[in-house]
Amino acid sequence: MSENGYTEIHLPLRQLPGWGSVDAITHSAGWQRVDSNAERGDANYKKTVTWGVAPELWVTYVEDLITQVSVVIVFGADGDAVGTLADRFSALLTPYSRQEVLARPGEETPRPEVARHLVRLALSASEAFDADIFEEIQTAAGNSDPEIRNAAAWATVYLSWTESESLLRRMAESDPDERVRAGSRMLLESLKDG
Repeated sequence: MSENGYTEIHLPLRQLPGWGSVDAITHSAGWQRVDSNAERGDANYKKTVTWGVAPELWVTYVEDLITQVSVVIVFGADGDAVGTLADRFSALLTPYSRQEVLARPGEETPRPEVARHLVRLALSASEAFDADIFEEIQTAAGNSDPEIRNAAAWATVYLSWTESESLLRRMAESDPDERVRAGSRMLLESLKDG
């Protein structure tokens, strides 16, 4: 359950990007768009669209435009209605399971796939702190490859936890690579602005 008392279920999508499928589902259902970030400052790195399904029941699509990783978030006041709608989306889109999302990439996994993994972890997280997801991102932040550490820093933009801000601050202050430190400082500044 989120801080606002609503139940929310995150469905990380396999399709890269998932927009076409989600848009088709919502269009055929006749749901009305009630919000979009198209005119906001974060539209340069993510796409967010929300549809009203029923009173106090919504679906949000979030896509990281850099990695093309996306998630469908079903949320609302009635936990049973949220669960039923999430099951319908799951049947149509076959999202990743929690176990699949948490599975750590192998040593030979290409960097772009590791970056997608980290963003998928972050997009799978709800407002409530999730130690398993944070541990994976924190581990990546200590990787020997600066590009993986940078991807871990980037993934924190989707997390609202104080722990992720602390991680970003540590990276901005003490990462061994100046590019990672600079990127982390920029992300910290964006948190203050946003």
